[in-house]
Amino acid sequence: MLVRKNFSKFIKGLTIFTFIILVVGALLFLTILKNQFLLVFPFVLLFYYSSTLVLHRYMLKITRNDVSRFSFKFMMLSFFKMFIYIIFGVLYIVFDEENAVNFLIVYLILYVSYAVYEVKSVMKLINESKA
Repeated sequence: MLVRKNFSKFIKGLTIFTFIILVVGALLFLTILKNQFLLVFPFVLLFYYSSTLVLHRYMLKITRNDVSRFSFKFMMLSFFKMFIYIIFGVLYIVFDEENAVNFLIVYLILYVSYAVYEVKSVMKLINESKA
């Protein structure tokens, strides 16, 4: 029951976080960064949103089953996720070389944003499981 409650809370927070990024991104692309608009922006945002949800769900299962191996599993899963992100980014650049620089900047900003959000959430999860 606690896992479901934590995951529901995480979904709500991540959805709000993603919506804020979507609004800020849309405002920037409609005003200041009009010439750098990326049609793929909402899809990249959806990609980060869904991959973060999947990873967090798995992290909740790990804390429930094997807290002692949590750090190792978290690092391995993060490495795998980063590898998937690199493949996705490289594939996009191969197919749209014209927007490569704009894409990489947006992609990196989103990567850092979601990584920080995820680490903060995982740290909160670890602290709650210790209590």
